[in-house]
Amino acid sequence: MGRKKLIVCNLSFDENDTIESKIIKMFSPENLINCFSEKNYESYKKVIDHKNIQMILNDSELMETIYAFFENNLNTSVTSSKTFMHRNTLNYRLDKVKKLTGLNLKLFEHAIVFKNLIIINDMIKTFEGSEA
Repeated sequence: MGRKKLIVCNLSFDENDTIESKIIKMFSPENLINCFSEKNYESYKKVIDHKNIQMILNDSELMETIYAFFENNLNTSVTSSKTFMHRNTLNYRLDKVKKLTGLNLKLFEHAIVFKNLIIINDMIKTFEGSEA
């Protein structure tokens, strides 16, 4: 009997592969970029190009705050301490994201959505750069 294989987006997974190796292989930036097709590119581009999303992504100070918040596991106390930022300033910036997008980054599910938005934005930039 042959081994069972799973094929996803031109990646082949053996049934004996560890879950860790499958996750690393499947969600590596290189694989995500390779699986990025014109079909989903257009859909993602419409969302990424929204003026409110662009306002956030182009605000370097706000993005630094968001990255720090993510690095500190969505903990406002630790983030404000490590960034030497007053807690109210941090909350103000996170509220700005909520006001512009409806995403409350203090909620894990919303933070994941926003993190994916950042990744997709980077993928679009890479995709557009490779076509030039």
